[in-house]
Amino acid sequence: MTTLTLVPKKITHGDELVILPKKEYDNLRRRLDETRDALIKIREGEKEYKAGKIRPMRSLSQLDKR
Repeated sequence: MTTLTLVPKKITHGDELVILPKKEYDNLRRRLDETRDALIKIREGEKEYKAGKIRPMRSLSQLDKR
């Protein structure tokens, strides 16, 4: 279980602050980067699909049927 520390608004003069272990931060950062990369690729694929550059396939055997 990850230990999180919440620093109150009084101390930070406005915003709440969360402190977590570096290992946990690194894991969250890596997952964020992977998610961003996946979303970019999905958007690119959707644009290509709408432009007619790609077509949907049900199996890899359809690759030979151009």
